[in-house]
Amino acid sequence: MKHQNLHKELIMPASARWMKSAKLAQFLLLASSVMVPASAWAQGTASALPAAAAPSESAMVNLVRLLVAQKLIKKEEGEALMGQALAEAEQARAAVPVRQAQAELPGAAPGSIRVPYIPETVRAQIREELKTEVLAQARTEGWAAPDNASPEWVKRIKLSGDIRVRSQSNLYSKNNSNQIPDFARINQVGPLAFLDGAPLPTLNSTQDRASRLEVRARLGVDVHINDIMAAGLMLATGNDNSPISTNQNLGGGLAKRDIWLDQAWLRLRPTAETEFLLGRFANPFVSTDLLFDDDLRFDGVSTKIELGKFVRDDMTISVRGGVFPLDFGDPNYPANDFNKRNARERWLFSGQVALGAPLGNSASIRVAAAYHAFKNLRANVSEPCALYQTPSEFRSGVVCSTDNQRATFLRKGNTVFGIRDIVLDPDSRTPNSPQYVGLLFDYRIVNLNAELSYNLNDNFKLIANGDYVKNIAFKRSDLCRNSKNRVSGSNPPYNNVFDPIAGADPIRGNLCAAGSTTSFTGGNQGYMGTLTVEHDSLFKRGGWQAKFGYRYLESDAVVDAYTDSDFHLGGTNAKGYTISAKASMFDNMTIGARWLSANEISGEPFRIDVLQADLEVKF
Repeated sequence: MKHQNLHKELIMPASARWMKSAKLAQFLLLASSVMVPASAWAQGTASALPAAAAPSESAMVNLVRLLVAQKLIKKEEGEALMGQALAEAEQARAAVPVRQAQAELPGAAPGSIRVPYIPETVRAQIREELKTEVLAQARTEGWAAPDNASPEWVKRIKLSGDIRVRSQSNLYSKNNSNQIPDFARINQVGPLAFLDGAPLPTLNSTQDRASRLEVRARLGVDVHINDIMAAGLMLATGNDNSPISTNQNLGGGLAKRDIWLDQAWLRLRPTAETEFLLGRFANPFVSTDLLFDDDLRFDGVSTKIELGKFVRDDMTISVRGGVFPLDFGDPNYPANDFNKRNARERWLFSGQVALGAPLGNSASIRVAAAYHAFKNLRANVSEPCALYQTPSEFRSGVVCSTDNQRATFLRKGNTVFGIRDIVLDPDSRTPNSPQYVGLLFDYRIVNLNAELSYNLNDNFKLIANGDYVKNIAFKRSDLCRNSKNRVSGSNPPYNNVFDPIAGADPIRGNLCAAGSTTSFTGGNQGYMGTLTVEHDSLFKRGGWQAKFGYRYLESDAVVDAYTDSDFHLGGTNAKGYTISAKASMFDNMTIGARWLSANEISGEPFRIDVLQADLEVKF
């Protein structure tokens, strides 16, 4: 083979970056595995090399010098390449006895260099493999086409999101009571004089709402800032600023939809075992929707410390905690009064210990114990509030001393009471007692959670989960607190017993009135169990999931504003079961259906069945 042809074959278009591949050295060595007189190499390369560089007896050395001289690779890269290639060649020669090689090779002219012969087919295969590998590396690292390579900051940003379209049917029993009060609306549009016989807002409990279409869309951005810090942002749809749902009802005359700030956080990881979250972020605790809805986000600061590796390599032990402001209060409260009052901030303080460990080769277990203490959720009755001393046209702007303690984002189930102690007009026989309602009990919740996962085989997994909650701040003795905190006769508690004509008969429905025969029907505990069967990853084509669960949640076990928004259409005082199934027909897409059937635990009959059909995609 002539030197010119060999040179053309080996120096065909290739960037200096290709020469960085370790396999390129092997390719150059094998491609040059022909018998070429050393004098020919000297003659072909002398003009391209510096004057001080004498020709070598090694064809590989002369070849690399030629590449350096033509500035296709840097000098230091050429030296490294020659060292690596010659070392590999020496290893190859050592593997074949010298005498056998000399016996098999044809005779050579004096001064020639003997190297093993590589067939053309083998060299072509090596060439194609090298080309494929280098191009793949070029696409990954973005240097195959430098003009089209993305900026460095783009590589630190990750976009993700999902879109879900749902058909939901809310089905009510015809035996339901039609007197289920909507206490949340009293606080939204009130105050309302429902104790005086004024019309009381009630929930729909008898008329089905079938095949209502909803959409949920979320778009998130995660940014890697440095080895310690990351940031995230997520936008989501939603009918309102409720903390527990991002569903958006369709219809409404084709009006445009709102977009809400769902998450905005900073994450700090000063060590591999510690993490801090600041801002607004997803639930940082191990829990189920018995306590916190899946869409609930936390505002504030949380921390997590991993301790498992200090015990066993295959064990996880995490300690989590957080401080979360719920409401800082109106800094100008009350707006229409010269004398400002305490804003009464509301907080959530939480802590949890979670442990996970394998149980043999096919099973694992995870247990967690948490304590969540809500501060200042319980309301008090106001100081005597003489509304009659204000002209009626201005009474809507009058604020009693505890109006800022009314419950926010009420659903249904928690025990509430009227928080205003209104002084009636002594000269009028017409009562005038517009009221707000507040929560009667404190909420300090103990949550125990356990999950057992078992791999039936490489494709099937069985998961059993149990969850238990108890509000240890619940005290039945608080139902009728002394007059310092509430007025038993005029501010009765309302739980799961309510009579809208109580104003006409002060004893009916009043748990604290003298001679009342009504008893309290609430409680402070709840539990849930679920069994899940999974086949492959849910969002992988061919994957599917089936789940069955049962739950029981008494009236004041948890805060009804934050529990699951779908079961019994939100709130507490509910028991029943759920059945669901999902399947993936294509990657990153699932279709599914869920049936939720719930009855009231106590009080007025109130059964709600919910049917959901979903189409969801992730990206």
